[in-house]
Amino acid sequence: MTIGANIKRFRQNKGMTQEKLGEVLGISGQAVSKWESGAALPDITILPELADYFGISIDELMGYKLNALTYKEQFVKFMLGNGILQTGEFPLKSGQTKNYYLDAEKFTTNAQIAKIGEYFADCIRENNVECNVVMGLAYHGIAFSTATACALFQKYGETVSYCYDRKQPDKKGRILCGYTLQDGDKVVIVDDLMSTGLSLCERIDRIKEIADVEITGVVVIADLTNEEAKAKGLGPALLAEKYGTKVYSIITERDVEKALKNR
Repeated sequence: MTIGANIKRFRQNKGMTQEKLGEVLGISGQAVSKWESGAALPDITILPELADYFGISIDELMGYKLNALTYKEQFVKFMLGNGILQTGEFPLKSGQTKNYYLDAEKFTTNAQIAKIGEYFADCIRENNVECNVVMGLAYHGIAFSTATACALFQKYGETVSYCYDRKQPDKKGRILCGYTLQDGDKVVIVDDLMSTGLSLCERIDRIKEIADVEITGVVVIADLTNEEAKAKGLGPALLAEKYGTKVYSIITERDVEKALKNR
């Protein structure tokens, strides 16, 4: 992604016009337009001011940290370093074996949760998933939704609401904590793993009984839908058929295998 495209994205995330950004920087809106179209580049002396205004680093403004492959590789390295991604030979129900195992139970420290929030936010923005609410699914998703909402603000300057569901209603019959969903909300769901998507559909159906929301995307750490499940129309295909919702995976099996091969 070019610096012009990044400037446009960060500007739009703040809900600003080109003219308004120009006023902040003491230049014309036409100059901003030229940056975003690629017709011109911002002077190097203005980069620190731009980055500071958007609340990001110059590297991020230049696109060095927004490359999908880069953040995926960084994420695999992060998981390996924290014991979340384990290597070896692990048996599968099919009788086959895998050379790695993803243990989401290992997300236990504030540093780990803050970092996973950044990766969820990166995936949301990399795929341009529109949302005004980040929702987590109990239990791992409780921390994930909070961390992701914070990261969207700290890293991308976006203000969103967040909430998470309960597996069982409380004494008052409520199944949500945090923000109260409203008709028309655009909700992105964050969760750890996906295998069939069946339990996720049950949770989404319950959510839609509360308000007529649009599930604009489901972001998971890894999509583990196997070929047998895919042949039955399960996994991401099930979400697409029922809700018109796309599943975004921070990493894929190919990303993991590539990282392990290059270690």
